[in-house]
Amino acid sequence: MVLDMLATVPPATKGRRFHHKSRYGCAACKKRRRKCDERKPVCGNCAQRSVECSFKSLEPASRRISTIGNASRLVTMGVPAQVPSSGAVIPFCRNNTRDLELYCHFQIYTSVSMAHSAALLRLYREDIPNLSASFPFVGHGVLSVAYFHLASLSPHETSKKLLTESAFHINQALPSYLETIKNITPENSSAVFSFAMFVVLFTFANASEETTAVLHTARAPPRTRETTIQCLSITAARVARSIQNIFLIFARTQQWISSSPVSLVAQQIVDPTLNESTMQWMHVEDEHLAKLSQLWKDDSVLHLKDSCALSRALACLRDTFRMVTQLTVLPAENIAEGQPNTSTNDLSSIHKQLCAGHLYDAPSVFLWYIQLSPDFIDLLEEGNAYAMVVLAHYAIVLNRACFEKWWIFRLAHRFVATAEVILGEEKRTWIEWPLMVVAT
Repeated sequence: MVLDMLATVPPATKGRRFHHKSRYGCAACKKRRRKCDERKPVCGNCAQRSVECSFKSLEPASRRISTIGNASRLVTMGVPAQVPSSGAVIPFCRNNTRDLELYCHFQIYTSVSMAHSAALLRLYREDIPNLSASFPFVGHGVLSVAYFHLASLSPHETSKKLLTESAFHINQALPSYLETIKNITPENSSAVFSFAMFVVLFTFANASEETTAVLHTARAPPRTRETTIQCLSITAARVARSIQNIFLIFARTQQWISSSPVSLVAQQIVDPTLNESTMQWMHVEDEHLAKLSQLWKDDSVLHLKDSCALSRALACLRDTFRMVTQLTVLPAENIAEGQPNTSTNDLSSIHKQLCAGHLYDAPSVFLWYIQLSPDFIDLLEEGNAYAMVVLAHYAIVLNRACFEKWWIFRLAHRFVATAEVILGEEKRTWIEWPLMVVAT
């Protein structure tokens, strides 16, 4: 069963200088690193630039709907939001809660934040909600995602309550879902895959919250270093198993969903491309990744089975780096900037330039997880130092691919912080690259 959300205040960044930026600014201002005046429902910067302000989604549904007229006609990319009428009865929405409001939130805001095309938006606004009429566990999945989307836009105290509601809906759905996957059919395959996707998204949010809580209390007297390592390691392994599970579900349902709308989330959108810059970047990064294997090859105590699992995970990670680089669509000005040299300092520049691109095929960054052996995931769960080094370097490409994705909940940063705690000061140099480009 899904663990309850851990409620704790996140730690302040050590040594961070005082600044005058607003703590609870809107998403657009944070992205642009501009001070937000926090005016609601639309801050001054967003109003001036005529862009969508994330504060708009924090209003109660009734107020939002009244400000846009007939919300059922709200159209984005030609796809209308299917907002239920006032007083509508939806089986998976509880009375006297915010469930109906959050269902509207998913339709109007969450769907847009997860779609980069009209076809994907139609999937989230029409196809998946339609599935929930026959499979209520899908509806609970929709509400779970809506709650933690709103949590990502909210101050911490509000966010904790919203994440608890998200966990409630996942837990409500699991018994029915687990019963359904015992007999997957053409009729329920799309519902099964859709909910499995929602579980993975919830796992990201839950893992990030739990890791933050453990890191924050790591120095508290009751908590020993062994307990801290155990908690962090178990969370990292759980993310790996959750992602492997959705690919197993995809394999079981692929023959039926390949011609259905839900297949859109797994389709390759752009063809791999290479130019002189990206080829050079790939070479520089691959050289650094290849050197990591020397860490465990020099360890005479390490079992051969574990060494093979680590080397296999690293080889898959190198493949993932190359694939994500080829699938990243770069702005034209980045391609024309010339070649980086091969010094260590340029790893930061390469990462920055690739972060400026866009990975339309976000699922491709998770293919690394599919190829992980059970032995490697066991090493993660045990808090093995070498496995944590590999995980920290995976965080680089995860951060790059999902830099602006709210649903990743800064998980890449949590992975690097986990590795830093487990490795300790004496082995900190093993993850110098991830600390340089992700933890900053």
